[in-house]
Amino acid sequence: MTVLFWSLCALIAWSYLLYPVVLSLLAAVAGRRFEQDESFEPMVSIVIPAYNEEAVIVAKLDNALALDYPPGKLEILVASESNDRTDGLVSERARANPGRVVLLGSTVRRGKVANLHRAVPATRGEILVFTDANAMFRRDALRKMVRWFADPGVGSVSGRLALRAPSGSASGRSEGFYWDVEMRVKKASSALGSLPGANGSLFAIRRSLYRPISDRRGDDFELPIRTIIDGYASILEPDAVSEEYASPRYRDEFRRKVRIINWMIVSAFILLGEAVRTRRWLLAWQIVSHKLNRWAGAVWLGLLLPVSLLLAPRGGIYLLAGMGQVIFYALAAAGLVLERLGAHVPKVLAIPLYFVVVNAASLMGILTCALGHEVTWHKRPEGAS
Repeated sequence: MTVLFWSLCALIAWSYLLYPVVLSLLAAVAGRRFEQDESFEPMVSIVIPAYNEEAVIVAKLDNALALDYPPGKLEILVASESNDRTDGLVSERARANPGRVVLLGSTVRRGKVANLHRAVPATRGEILVFTDANAMFRRDALRKMVRWFADPGVGSVSGRLALRAPSGSASGRSEGFYWDVEMRVKKASSALGSLPGANGSLFAIRRSLYRPISDRRGDDFELPIRTIIDGYASILEPDAVSEEYASPRYRDEFRRKVRIINWMIVSAFILLGEAVRTRRWLLAWQIVSHKLNRWAGAVWLGLLLPVSLLLAPRGGIYLLAGMGQVIFYALAAAGLVLERLGAHVPKVLAIPLYFVVVNAASLMGILTCALGHEVTWHKRPEGAS
Protein backbone atom coordinates (compact mmCIF):
# COMPACT_ATOMS: atom_id res chain seq x y z
CA MET A 1 0.00 0.00 0.00
CA THR A 2 2.88 2.36 0.77
CA VAL A 3 4.54 1.61 -2.57
CA LEU A 4 1.23 2.27 -4.33
CA PHE A 5 0.79 5.59 -2.49
CA TRP A 6 4.21 6.91 -3.48
CA SER A 7 3.90 5.58 -7.04
CA LEU A 8 0.61 7.43 -7.49
CA CYS A 9 2.10 10.60 -6.00
CA ALA A 10 5.05 10.34 -8.39
CA LEU A 11 2.83 9.89 -11.46
CA ILE A 12 0.66 12.87 -10.51
CA ALA A 13 3.61 15.07 -9.56
CA TRP A 14 5.38 14.25 -12.81
CA SER A 15 2.65 15.64 -15.05
CA TYR A 16 1.73 18.69 -12.99
CA LEU A 17 5.06 19.71 -11.43
CA LEU A 18 8.19 17.87 -12.52
CA TYR A 19 7.59 17.56 -16.25
CA PRO A 20 7.12 21.33 -16.77
CA VAL A 21 10.30 22.01 -14.80
CA VAL A 22 12.39 19.42 -16.66
CA LEU A 23 11.00 20.59 -20.03
CA SER A 24 11.83 24.22 -19.24
CA LEU A 25 15.38 23.30 -18.26
CA LEU A 26 15.77 21.28 -21.44
CA ALA A 27 14.51 24.20 -23.50
CA ALA A 28 16.99 26.53 -21.81
CA VAL A 29 19.89 24.20 -22.60
CA ALA A 30 18.93 22.83 -26.03
CA GLY A 31 16.50 25.42 -27.43
CA ARG A 32 16.52 25.92 -31.21
CA ARG A 33 16.47 29.11 -33.28
CA PHE A 34 14.11 29.58 -36.23
CA GLU A 35 14.24 32.25 -38.90
CA GLN A 36 11.38 34.62 -39.59
CA ASP A 37 10.78 37.02 -42.45
CA GLU A 38 8.19 39.79 -42.14
CA SER A 39 8.09 40.18 -45.93
CA PHE A 40 7.24 36.51 -46.57
CA GLU A 41 3.72 36.46 -48.06
CA PRO A 42 2.73 33.10 -49.57
CA MET A 43 -0.81 32.22 -50.63
CA VAL A 44 -2.82 31.40 -47.51
CA SER A 45 -6.12 29.54 -47.16
CA ILE A 46 -8.15 30.00 -44.00
CA VAL A 47 -10.40 26.98 -43.53
CA ILE A 48 -13.49 27.36 -41.33
CA PRO A 49 -15.56 24.25 -40.57
CA ALA A 50 -19.14 25.27 -39.87
CA TYR A 51 -22.20 23.57 -38.47
CA ASN A 52 -25.17 25.88 -37.90
CA GLU A 53 -23.07 28.97 -37.18
CA GLU A 54 -25.57 31.63 -38.26
CA ALA A 55 -25.04 33.54 -35.00
CA VAL A 56 -21.31 34.14 -35.59
CA ILE A 57 -20.38 33.39 -39.20
CA VAL A 58 -20.82 36.95 -40.53
CA ALA A 59 -18.63 38.37 -37.76
CA LYS A 60 -16.08 35.64 -38.44
CA LEU A 61 -15.90 36.39 -42.16
CA ASP A 62 -15.66 40.13 -41.57
CA ASN A 63 -12.90 39.47 -39.04
CA ALA A 64 -10.96 37.34 -41.55
CA LEU A 65 -11.45 39.83 -44.40
CA ALA A 66 -10.04 42.63 -42.24
CA LEU A 67 -6.77 40.82 -41.44
CA ASP A 68 -3.49 42.55 -42.22
CA TYR A 69 -2.54 40.41 -45.21
CA PRO A 70 -2.55 41.05 -49.00
CA PRO A 71 -6.13 40.43 -50.23
CA GLY A 72 -4.91 38.73 -53.39
CA LYS A 73 -2.98 36.16 -51.37
CA LEU A 74 -5.73 35.19 -48.93
CA GLU A 75 -8.76 33.00 -49.48
CA ILE A 76 -11.36 32.14 -46.84
CA LEU A 77 -13.08 28.82 -47.35
CA VAL A 78 -16.11 27.87 -45.26
CA ALA A 79 -16.70 24.11 -45.20
CA SER A 80 -20.31 24.00 -44.11
CA GLU A 81 -22.57 21.15 -43.07
CA SER A 82 -25.30 23.48 -41.87
CA ASN A 83 -29.05 23.36 -42.14
CA ASP A 84 -29.74 26.87 -40.78
CA ARG A 85 -28.99 30.24 -42.43
CA THR A 86 -25.21 29.78 -42.38
CA ASP A 87 -24.82 28.91 -46.07
CA GLY A 88 -26.97 31.83 -47.19
CA LEU A 89 -24.99 34.29 -45.09
CA VAL A 90 -21.68 32.94 -46.42
CA SER A 91 -22.99 33.13 -50.00
CA GLU A 92 -23.81 36.82 -49.51
CA ARG A 93 -20.24 37.52 -48.38
CA ALA A 94 -18.87 35.40 -51.23
CA ARG A 95 -20.79 37.45 -53.82
CA ALA A 96 -19.44 40.64 -52.27
CA ASN A 97 -15.89 39.25 -52.16
CA PRO A 98 -15.42 37.02 -55.25
CA GLY A 99 -12.39 34.79 -55.06
CA ARG A 100 -11.74 35.72 -51.43
CA VAL A 101 -14.69 34.00 -49.73
CA VAL A 102 -15.64 30.50 -50.87
CA LEU A 103 -18.49 28.30 -49.68
CA LEU A 104 -18.07 24.53 -49.79
CA GLY A 105 -21.48 23.26 -48.74
CA SER A 106 -22.72 19.78 -47.90
CA THR A 107 -26.09 18.32 -47.01
CA VAL A 108 -24.48 15.43 -45.11
CA ARG A 109 -23.26 15.85 -41.52
CA ARG A 110 -19.99 13.93 -41.14
CA GLY A 111 -18.34 15.88 -38.34
CA LYS A 112 -15.60 18.48 -38.05
CA VAL A 113 -12.56 16.39 -38.98
CA ALA A 114 -14.18 14.73 -42.00
CA ASN A 115 -15.43 18.16 -43.02
CA LEU A 116 -11.88 19.54 -42.94
CA HIS A 117 -10.61 16.51 -44.82
CA ARG A 118 -12.96 17.17 -47.75
CA ALA A 119 -12.22 20.89 -47.69
CA VAL A 120 -8.41 20.82 -48.01
CA PRO A 121 -8.34 19.65 -51.68
CA ALA A 122 -10.49 22.66 -52.57
CA THR A 123 -8.00 25.17 -51.16
CA ARG A 124 -5.32 27.04 -53.12
CA GLY A 125 -3.00 28.14 -50.34
CA GLU A 126 0.57 27.04 -49.74
CA ILE A 127 -0.19 27.57 -46.05
CA LEU A 128 -3.39 26.25 -44.48
CA VAL A 129 -4.83 28.04 -41.46
CA PHE A 130 -7.46 26.19 -39.44
CA THR A 131 -9.85 28.00 -37.15
CA ASP A 132 -13.31 27.86 -35.56
CA ALA A 133 -16.32 29.94 -36.52
CA ASN A 134 -16.53 31.56 -33.09
CA ALA A 135 -12.81 32.49 -32.88
CA MET A 136 -11.89 36.07 -33.73
CA PHE A 137 -8.32 36.90 -34.77
CA ARG A 138 -6.46 40.02 -33.84
CA ARG A 139 -5.67 41.96 -36.99
CA ASP A 140 -1.97 41.04 -37.12
CA ALA A 141 -2.38 37.36 -36.12
CA LEU A 142 -2.05 35.87 -39.59
CA ARG A 143 1.05 37.83 -40.54
CA LYS A 144 2.76 36.94 -37.26
CA MET A 145 2.21 33.24 -37.93
CA VAL A 146 3.06 33.17 -41.62
CA ARG A 147 6.45 34.88 -41.16
CA TRP A 148 7.82 31.71 -39.51
CA PHE A 149 7.18 29.62 -42.64
CA ALA A 150 10.02 31.51 -44.32
CA ASP A 151 12.16 29.00 -42.44
CA PRO A 152 11.95 25.77 -44.49
CA GLY A 153 12.36 23.73 -41.31
CA VAL A 154 9.10 24.98 -39.78
CA GLY A 155 6.08 22.84 -40.55
CA SER A 156 3.41 24.01 -38.11
CA VAL A 157 2.72 27.21 -36.18
CA SER A 158 0.15 27.56 -33.43
CA GLY A 159 -1.38 30.81 -32.28
CA ARG A 160 -2.41 31.68 -28.72
CA LEU A 161 -5.93 31.47 -27.41
CA ALA A 162 -7.13 34.39 -25.30
CA LEU A 163 -10.31 33.48 -23.46
CA ARG A 164 -13.05 35.92 -22.66
CA ALA A 165 -14.89 34.82 -19.54
CA PRO A 166 -18.63 35.49 -19.74
CA SER A 167 -19.79 37.82 -16.99
CA GLY A 168 -20.05 35.92 -13.71
CA SER A 169 -18.67 32.70 -15.24
CA ALA A 170 -16.56 30.84 -12.68
CA SER A 171 -15.83 28.19 -15.31
CA GLY A 172 -14.47 30.82 -17.70
CA ARG A 173 -12.20 32.36 -15.05
CA SER A 174 -10.87 28.95 -14.05
CA GLU A 175 -10.25 27.92 -17.64
CA GLY A 176 -8.30 31.12 -18.16
CA PHE A 177 -6.12 30.25 -15.17
CA TYR A 178 -5.54 26.76 -16.64
CA TRP A 179 -4.44 28.22 -19.98
CA ASP A 180 -2.02 30.59 -18.27
CA VAL A 181 -0.28 27.61 -16.64
CA GLU A 182 -0.43 25.53 -19.82
CA MET A 183 1.17 28.34 -21.82
CA ARG A 184 4.45 27.90 -19.93
CA VAL A 185 4.68 24.30 -21.08
CA LYS A 186 3.80 25.29 -24.65
CA LYS A 187 6.54 27.93 -24.77
CA ALA A 188 9.16 25.45 -23.58
CA SER A 189 7.99 22.86 -26.14
CA SER A 190 8.09 25.49 -28.87
CA ALA A 191 11.65 26.46 -28.00
CA LEU A 192 12.58 22.85 -28.75
CA GLY A 193 10.64 22.91 -32.02
CA SER A 194 8.42 20.19 -30.65
CA LEU A 195 4.99 21.58 -29.78
CA PRO A 196 2.76 18.46 -29.57
CA GLY A 197 -0.62 19.85 -30.47
CA ALA A 198 -1.92 23.31 -31.31
CA ASN A 199 -4.54 25.85 -30.40
CA GLY A 200 -7.53 24.61 -32.38
CA SER A 201 -8.93 28.09 -32.87
CA LEU A 202 -5.82 29.23 -34.75
CA PHE A 203 -3.05 27.10 -36.21
CA ALA A 204 -1.30 26.76 -39.53
CA ILE A 205 0.59 24.05 -41.41
CA ARG A 206 2.24 23.69 -44.77
CA ARG A 207 -0.26 22.28 -47.24
CA SER A 208 2.28 19.65 -48.31
CA LEU A 209 2.32 18.25 -44.75
CA TYR A 210 -1.44 17.83 -44.32
CA ARG A 211 -2.09 14.10 -43.87
CA PRO A 212 -4.37 12.99 -41.03
CA ILE A 213 -4.61 9.34 -40.01
CA SER A 214 -8.13 9.21 -41.42
CA ASP A 215 -11.06 11.51 -42.10
CA ARG A 216 -12.32 10.63 -38.61
CA ARG A 217 -9.41 12.25 -36.75
CA GLY A 218 -6.55 14.62 -37.46
CA ASP A 219 -7.22 18.14 -36.29
CA ASP A 220 -5.29 20.43 -33.93
CA PHE A 221 -3.77 17.56 -31.90
CA GLU A 222 -2.61 15.23 -34.65
CA LEU A 223 -1.51 17.49 -37.49
CA PRO A 224 1.25 19.38 -35.61
CA ILE A 225 2.59 16.11 -34.20
CA ARG A 226 2.74 14.63 -37.68
CA THR A 227 4.87 17.57 -38.83
CA ILE A 228 7.37 16.73 -36.06
CA ILE A 229 7.41 13.05 -37.08
CA ASP A 230 8.07 14.19 -40.66
CA GLY A 231 11.14 16.08 -39.48
CA TYR A 232 9.76 19.62 -39.29
CA ALA A 233 9.42 21.95 -36.33
CA SER A 234 6.12 22.67 -34.63
CA ILE A 235 6.23 26.01 -32.82
CA LEU A 236 4.13 28.56 -30.94
CA GLU A 237 3.64 32.19 -31.92
CA PRO A 238 2.22 33.73 -28.71
CA ASP A 239 1.63 37.10 -30.39
CA ALA A 240 -0.77 35.56 -32.92
CA VAL A 241 -3.92 35.80 -30.84
CA SER A 242 -7.33 34.29 -31.32
CA GLU A 243 -10.12 35.30 -28.95
CA GLU A 244 -13.22 33.38 -28.00
CA TYR A 245 -15.57 33.06 -25.06
CA ALA A 246 -14.80 30.43 -22.46
CA SER A 247 -17.38 27.79 -21.58
CA PRO A 248 -20.02 29.58 -19.49
CA ARG A 249 -20.74 26.60 -17.23
CA TYR A 250 -18.80 23.67 -15.87
CA ARG A 251 -21.16 21.17 -17.50
CA ASP A 252 -20.34 22.68 -20.92
CA GLU A 253 -16.62 22.42 -20.21
CA PHE A 254 -17.07 18.82 -19.01
CA ARG A 255 -18.85 17.78 -22.21
CA ARG A 256 -16.29 19.54 -24.40
CA LYS A 257 -13.31 17.87 -22.75
CA VAL A 258 -14.94 14.42 -22.75
CA ARG A 259 -15.35 14.72 -26.51
CA ILE A 260 -11.79 15.98 -27.05
CA ILE A 261 -10.13 13.27 -24.96
CA ASN A 262 -12.34 10.53 -26.39
CA TRP A 263 -11.06 11.49 -29.85
CA MET A 264 -7.44 12.10 -28.92
CA ILE A 265 -6.63 8.87 -27.09
CA VAL A 266 -6.50 6.65 -30.16
CA SER A 267 -4.49 9.26 -32.07
CA ALA A 268 -2.06 9.58 -29.15
CA PHE A 269 -1.23 5.88 -29.12
CA ILE A 270 -0.88 5.74 -32.92
CA LEU A 271 1.37 8.80 -32.96
CA LEU A 272 3.39 7.50 -30.01
CA GLY A 273 4.08 4.33 -31.99
CA GLU A 274 5.16 6.38 -35.01
CA ALA A 275 7.38 8.59 -32.85
CA VAL A 276 9.14 5.54 -31.44
CA ARG A 277 9.55 3.91 -34.86
CA THR A 278 11.07 7.10 -36.28
CA ARG A 279 13.18 7.63 -33.15
CA ARG A 280 11.60 10.96 -32.28
CA TRP A 281 12.40 10.34 -28.62
CA LEU A 282 11.66 13.86 -27.40
CA LEU A 283 8.22 13.72 -28.98
CA ALA A 284 7.53 10.25 -27.56
CA TRP A 285 8.49 11.50 -24.10
CA GLN A 286 6.18 14.50 -24.49
CA ILE A 287 3.21 12.39 -25.60
CA VAL A 288 3.62 10.04 -22.64
CA SER A 289 4.30 12.76 -20.07
CA HIS A 290 2.00 15.56 -21.10
CA LYS A 291 -0.81 13.71 -22.83
CA LEU A 292 -1.25 10.08 -21.81
CA ASN A 293 -0.09 10.43 -18.21
CA ARG A 294 -2.02 13.70 -17.79
CA TRP A 295 -5.23 12.08 -18.98
CA ALA A 296 -4.59 9.02 -16.82
CA GLY A 297 -4.16 11.41 -13.89
CA ALA A 298 -7.89 11.04 -13.28
CA VAL A 299 -7.30 7.35 -12.56
CA TRP A 300 -4.28 8.06 -10.36
CA LEU A 301 -6.24 10.67 -8.38
CA GLY A 302 -9.20 8.32 -8.01
CA LEU A 303 -6.92 5.67 -6.51
CA LEU A 304 -4.88 8.04 -4.36
CA LEU A 305 -7.78 9.14 -2.14
CA PRO A 306 -8.78 5.68 -0.82
CA VAL A 307 -5.14 4.64 -0.51
CA SER A 308 -4.40 7.79 1.50
CA LEU A 309 -7.39 7.21 3.78
CA LEU A 310 -6.34 3.60 4.39
CA LEU A 311 -2.84 4.76 5.32
CA ALA A 312 -4.05 7.77 7.35
CA PRO A 313 -4.01 5.88 10.71
CA ARG A 314 -0.21 5.78 10.38
CA GLY A 315 -0.22 9.57 10.74
CA GLY A 316 2.38 11.90 9.27
CA ILE A 317 2.38 12.48 5.54
CA TYR A 318 -0.36 9.92 4.97
CA LEU A 319 -2.76 11.68 7.34
CA LEU A 320 -1.96 15.05 5.78
CA ALA A 321 -2.45 13.65 2.28
CA GLY A 322 -5.83 12.18 3.19
CA MET A 323 -7.03 15.34 4.92
CA GLY A 324 -5.74 17.55 2.11
CA GLN A 325 -7.63 15.61 -0.54
CA VAL A 326 -10.85 15.55 1.46
CA ILE A 327 -10.68 19.32 1.96
CA PHE A 328 -9.82 19.93 -1.71
CA TYR A 329 -12.75 17.86 -2.97
CA ALA A 330 -15.05 19.45 -0.39
CA LEU A 331 -14.13 22.87 -1.78
CA ALA A 332 -14.88 21.63 -5.29
CA ALA A 333 -18.25 20.27 -4.16
CA ALA A 334 -19.10 23.57 -2.49
CA GLY A 335 -18.23 25.40 -5.71
CA LEU A 336 -20.48 23.08 -7.70
CA VAL A 337 -23.39 23.70 -5.33
CA LEU A 338 -22.95 27.47 -5.62
CA GLU A 339 -22.82 27.30 -9.41
CA ARG A 340 -25.96 25.17 -9.56
CA LEU A 341 -27.70 27.74 -7.34
CA GLY A 342 -26.62 30.53 -9.66
CA ALA A 343 -24.49 32.14 -6.95
CA HIS A 344 -21.04 33.66 -7.29
CA VAL A 345 -18.26 31.05 -7.06
CA PRO A 346 -15.13 32.51 -5.43
CA LYS A 347 -11.72 31.65 -6.84
CA VAL A 348 -10.86 29.48 -3.82
CA LEU A 349 -13.71 27.18 -4.88
CA ALA A 350 -13.63 27.72 -8.65
CA ILE A 351 -10.11 26.42 -9.20
CA PRO A 352 -10.60 23.12 -7.27
CA LEU A 353 -13.92 22.62 -9.07
CA TYR A 354 -12.37 23.19 -12.49
CA PHE A 355 -9.56 20.74 -11.65
CA VAL A 356 -12.11 18.09 -10.66
CA VAL A 357 -14.27 18.74 -13.74
CA VAL A 358 -11.28 18.42 -16.09
CA ASN A 359 -10.13 15.16 -14.50
CA ALA A 360 -13.65 13.74 -14.39
CA ALA A 361 -13.92 14.52 -18.09
CA SER A 362 -10.60 12.76 -18.69
CA LEU A 363 -11.89 9.67 -16.92
CA MET A 364 -15.13 9.71 -18.90
CA GLY A 365 -13.21 10.21 -22.14
CA ILE A 366 -11.01 7.20 -21.32
CA LEU A 367 -14.00 5.01 -20.40
CA THR A 368 -16.03 5.91 -23.49
CA CYS A 369 -13.02 5.27 -25.70
CA ALA A 370 -12.31 1.92 -24.02
CA LEU A 371 -15.94 0.90 -24.52
CA GLY A 372 -15.80 1.85 -28.19
CA HIS A 373 -18.17 4.80 -27.93
CA GLU A 374 -17.33 7.78 -30.13
CA VAL A 375 -18.47 11.02 -28.51
CA THR A 376 -19.69 13.53 -31.08
CA TRP A 377 -20.36 17.23 -30.70
CA HIS A 378 -23.88 18.60 -30.85
CA LYS A 379 -24.62 22.30 -30.90
CA ARG A 380 -27.05 23.15 -28.13
CA PRO A 381 -29.96 25.38 -29.09
CA GLU A 382 -29.73 28.97 -27.88
CA GLY A 383 -31.13 29.23 -24.38
CA ALA A 384 -30.96 25.47 -23.73
CA SER A 385 -29.90 24.41 -20.28
